[in-house]
Amino acid sequence: MDILTTSSPQELKIIPRKDSASPVIKLTNKMTNTTATVTPSKSDDRNYMVLSGTFNIAEDNLYSYKVEMGGEDDEVIYRGLIYCTNQTNLDKYFINKDEYTEETSFDNEFVIL
Repeated sequence: MDILTTSSPQELKIIPRKDSASPVIKLTNKMTNTTATVTPSKSDDRNYMVLSGTFNIAEDNLYSYKVEMGGEDDEVIYRGLIYCTNQTNLDKYFINKDEYTEETSFDNEFVIL
């Protein structure tokens, strides 16, 4: 899973199945199930394909994406997930923070017979 921020340009570094001169990204918001098409700029970094562009993603949302060959060819060469957050201290980030509250109305002891 890739973790990106809302500030642009965003960058994805992937190892695709095939190389493409003009790849296209189909970005699907998992909450709203809407898909946007992004045409990024492509560069290479050793064996990686680096895709840079403005993805128009919202904070605290999960996105699935497909990288296609582009042009007339819609062959999928990579699939992945993106989570968008603006937090900088990612090693202390917890996605479910403050969502769970512990029940304190009864005592949770086990009785062993």
